[in-house]
Amino acid sequence: MTRFELLVLGFPRSAGKSYALSLWIVLQCVKKPGLRGIIVAQSYRALTLVLIREIKNRAAEFRIAVKHNKASNEIEFGNGSILFAFSAESPDAVLGLTEIDMLCIDEAAYCNEEIYNNARDRMRGSRYKPMVRLISSPNSTERIQNWFSTLCKKYPESIVHATALDNPFTSDEFKAELKERYGEGTNLYRQQVLGEIIDSDVASQIIFRNQFPDKKKGKDDTHYFGYDASGLGADTDQFVIIDKFGMSFVDFRQEANTFEKAEIVVSLYDRYKVKYGNVDGTGGYSQGVYDLAVAKGCDLGSVNFAQKAFDSDKYPNARTEMYIEFAKAIKEGFWVDDDVREEMLAQTVFINNRGQQQLVPKEDVKKILGHSPDRCDAVALAVYAMNHKGGQQGMTNRQIEDTVDEYMRYMMQNGSVYGD
Repeated sequence: MTRFELLVLGFPRSAGKSYALSLWIVLQCVKKPGLRGIIVAQSYRALTLVLIREIKNRAAEFRIAVKHNKASNEIEFGNGSILFAFSAESPDAVLGLTEIDMLCIDEAAYCNEEIYNNARDRMRGSRYKPMVRLISSPNSTERIQNWFSTLCKKYPESIVHATALDNPFTSDEFKAELKERYGEGTNLYRQQVLGEIIDSDVASQIIFRNQFPDKKKGKDDTHYFGYDASGLGADTDQFVIIDKFGMSFVDFRQEANTFEKAEIVVSLYDRYKVKYGNVDGTGGYSQGVYDLAVAKGCDLGSVNFAQKAFDSDKYPNARTEMYIEFAKAIKEGFWVDDDVREEMLAQTVFINNRGQQQLVPKEDVKKILGHSPDRCDAVALAVYAMNHKGGQQGMTNRQIEDTVDEYMRYMMQNGSVYGD
């Protein structure tokens, strides 16, 4: 992959990002005759009313003549440079292009990965060194795309961050109004004024990126265990050891048999002198491992994610309680690795018909991540073991029916009837 010269991240509304991007695009087109560029916006409306209009305005300010072909959405400069404009809603529209020198995506965090990949594939054999500019504002109603988060993580040195307070065209009176409106120091202030791209709707997120500790702050001799069992498809068996300060050890297996998995559990219990642990009992995939490990003396519980919570007045099921407690531990300094952090950021809640917070179905989390949050589940199970000994709570038939009904209502409202 061509290295980014610049990746612009976290420009909030009123920060002047559209002005800055359009100015940079026009300057590149003027400085590099014959340049071929792709410009992308989140929607067709945003493309025409914001990005294209801003580019035309910048050109007019510098008295640079451009021709805008509205039928094909192409902007031509007198020196042969040309911009091809597309909406992220039609990712296949860019496939016929070749020899692209420049790619610019507005609100990249909320555009699909397909438009990014398709456009990047057009940048082979370009005349100039390929240039990529991705800019985005926080959005209080939409989740940032995982591919964008991954790029930001991969190229931290290429990120430029700005706030609404940095905009030289914004008056001091308006800046003071922003502080008063959003409440300085609140999540909304961080999102809408400081330009921090929070991973989901502020109201539904159980934890935010800045709440994760950077390192483990200590070690403890008392250890707890979590095991997430692989189901069907590409899932992996995840084995995790924690202490009160965070993760101590992690291992995973694919296609191991029941006896091999049980031996891993027993060996970890022996090595770390595990006080207590939990396995994922959902779906019955871990039953054989659980039985063998318990027979070998492991003090182990089995948690069905749909079972009754310890605090059933507050939480509708064990999975929700487990993850809310996990988020609380992280906020208090519990350290997790990068993989768990990204999987944890995909976990959100909704309000069920009893007025309780309920974790969104796992299938929705898989759609965001592109894989099952197996390691995150394993660590959450270990934290649950640390907080509660005796995970097998059981459910009455009525509680099971209520849980299934609640789940199906949510999935039907969100266009899916699959999940676990």
